[in-house]
Parts: sequence; structure tokens; C-alpha cells
Amino acid sequence: MVVLSDYGCSTSVFTNAPSDCAVSRGTLFNANQSSSWYDLGLFSINENGVGLEVNLGGIFGLNPQPVNFTSLGNFSSPSFLTTLKNQGKIPSLSWSYTAGAQYRLKQVYGQLIFSGYDTSRFVENSVSFTMAGDITRDLVVYLQSISYSGSTSATLLSDPILTFIDSTDPNLWMPGVSATPSRRPSGLQWTPRVVSFRLSDVATGGAAVTITLPYNAFALTAKAPLVNSSSHYFPLKRAANSTQYTLGRVFLQEAYLSVDYERNTFNVSACSWNENSQQDIVTITSKDSGSTSCAGSACSSGTNSSGDSSPLSRGTVAGIAIAALVGVGILAAILFFFIRRQRQKTAYKATPPEPDVSVLSGPVHNAPPSGPSDQSSPQPPFWSPDAIFGGVSDSNNGRSNNGHSSGSGRTHEQSVDDRGMELDGHGTQITPVYHELPGSAVEKTRPEPELERPNTPYV
Repeated sequence: MVVLSDYGCSTSVFTNAPSDCAVSRGTLFNANQSSSWYDLGLFSINENGVGLEVNLGGIFGLNPQPVNFTSLGNFSSPSFLTTLKNQGKIPSLSWSYTAGAQYRLKQVYGQLIFSGYDTSRFVENSVSFTMAGDITRDLVVYLQSISYSGSTSATLLSDPILTFIDSTDPNLWMPGVSATPSRRPSGLQWTPRVVSFRLSDVATGGAAVTITLPYNAFALTAKAPLVNSSSHYFPLKRAANSTQYTLGRVFLQEAYLSVDYERNTFNVSACSWNENSQQDIVTITSKDSGSTSCAGSACSSGTNSSGDSSPLSRGTVAGIAIAALVGVGILAAILFFFIRRQRQKTAYKATPPEPDVSVLSGPVHNAPPSGPSDQSSPQPPFWSPDAIFGGVSDSNNGRSNNGHSSGSGRTHEQSVDDRGMELDGHGTQITPVYHELPGSAVEKTRPEPELERPNTPYV
């Protein structure tokens, strides 16, 4: 990260400083107007000849490594990123960055976000990179291939190389490749439309992401103090050795870089160019918080001891949400079924059983026998006085000694026989019909003693 002081555009330092120097560089930093600024001296990032010089006014890295000032008695100070987290300004040691592209849409500006990333600025992918052990060159990827296409197409890189991604350098530092502008055959115009960089965390095969740069990404303009007068330049440099292989800021015009130092992972994604997209900032939480997070659109595919896991894409999250809703609905239906069943059981136990209608309205004992109806001669009610005594009269009712009525002269047969059984009036015994009546059972006790019959005969 580069911060220009008010001396960065001073005519006392650069006699040919342009009038728009401050505006073109995002304005200047005035230490006199800051209440928390302490001047600890200047220090460089790269000491191998690659990168910006230290005389631009102030350069400090965005990694969490402490800063050592050898000129101040080996004084060590927490890094800028670590200080922000310790002060509670940011939740984690992470950041996201893209350089912006002045040739895209209506001049798309760069973006730097601490402890988060903007999903509207890149195309998601599942490729994750692990940091290298060298803290001075930690954001290292395997550059598997470089190719260009236009009127012709060709591969510019025959073997994969380990390349450092560095935002402080504007150039691409590559090994000697064929078909570059400086080495094109005589009479051949080098007019590619796009140049593609294939990146992976492994040398060959594996998951990879391709970052494509249009030709306009290489048509840069150099201004003072680099040159006396503005001029176009192609940001490609020949590396002396493998330690100088670098994808500089020109690469980050079309790439979105997200870095998570707490999990030692980072992500590189192709920038998305949608003029109507709305900013969508996602927070990268601290590893200590126990929440899952990622750098950019993907985290490391491996699982660490803290239980961190890769984030899910929006489609996957939507699918999980729908499945969760369906599961909740099924559980609610099962719960409703059991509650309803329990209530039915409780209501059944509390309600007394209904009486049997057939028992209440059933026939009674000794009902008269059913037979063909005779409308001309209706039968008297069974066991009525008329049925029993209708044809029998005693002396008080005018019965004569010879058994004939003194009234109408009508003769009646005997209603009972000598054993006391009923007769139907024609001398035929009536067989009784028994029907069950409702009632309660009475517990049977010991049998009654049988009465002895007297030996004296009845008179």
C-alpha cells in the first residue's frame, strides 16, 4: 500500500511535477493534519530490486508481520493491519483489493476493503490458494500458462512457474517468452485481443482460474516523475531469475484479490464488469470467533483444527434453505398429527359411552305373539281382565248352577286348566314368549333352602 505525502508532488522534489499530480494519485496525506501520526522513518517492502522505491513518501505492507526499524535501535512495531484489529477497528487480519480499470465502463476505480470483500466486483470460483512460507513473498501462485488470441493465437509460457502477486509494482515480471513485442519476427504485427493467465495452487492439473486481460489493460501511460513527458508504455519486464517473477498491479486491473492471514489462504477471481451491480460487502470474521469465513469467493479446500470450512455459493445456500424449510414443514405436520391424536384419545376417555338404542327400545317380557291381523275381530290385550275373566262369571255376576250365563246365553270355555296354565279360550294352552328387558345383574348368593312339601294332600 502506497501513501503519498505532501512532498510526493512538490516542485521542490520534482521540478516537472504535473498540475494534476495530487488528484491523479488519490490526493496526498498531510502528516501535520493527523493527530495519531508518528514518523518512525522509511522502510521498503522488496529488497531484491523489484517494486517501488522507498522515496515516494511512505510504503507499508498489509500483512500482519511486525515492522522492524533497524535505524531506530532494532525497534519493532505491530503492523498496520494488526493494530487495526487490536484497536477493534476491524474484526480479522484480512483484506481484499482490486486496482480498478480506467478503460472499463465509466472508469472503474480501485477498491481496498479491510476484513471483507465485495461480491459485486468479481466472478465466484472454487479455487483457493495457500500462502507460501516466505513472508516477503507469501501470495504466490502457480502460473500454469500464458496465452494470447487475436488474428493468431499462441502459448507464451511453456512450463509453469511460481509467481508472486504484488500490488506495489505496476509491471509483469516474466521469464523470456516468445512472441513478445520486443522479439516479434520482422514485418509481423503483434496485435492480440486478449491475454489469458491460468492460475492454480498446483503446478499441473488441479482446479484453476483464468484471468483474461484485454489489450487496453497493457496500454498504460507513464507520467512524471517516472518520465519527463507523458508517454505510453507496455508494463512487461524481463525477470533476471525466479525470485523476480511477479504479477503486478497491471494484472490486478482484471483480478480481484482477497487475503485471509489468519487462515493462511487467499483467493484470486476475475473481475465482474456490471454497471448496474450494487455493492455487497461480506465480512471476513476472525478465526478466533469460531465462525466460518473465506477470502474472496472460496476458502481452503482442506479442513484445519479449528473447524473452519469453505463457504457456500449462493445457489447452495438457497438449496439448503429450501431443504430446511421442507424439513421444518414435515416436522410440524408430524407434531400436529401426534397432538391431534392425543387430544382425540383424551376426549374419548372423558365422554361416557352412549346407551344401546336396541336395548332401550327392545321388546318386553311376555309380549303378545305375532300373528295374522284380524281387523274384524280384534284381540283383547294380553293379560287384561277381559282376556282372563271375560268368559267366566261367578254367582255374583248371574252365573247359573249349570255353568250357562244368565245374560246373553253365550257359553265361555275355561280360561285356565287344572294346573293353572293359561288357555286361549278354546281349551289350548298358551306358550309364553320371553324377551329380555334392560336391567342390572344381581350377584347370586347361596341357594335358598328347598321347602319341604307337606304330606297332607290338598282338598
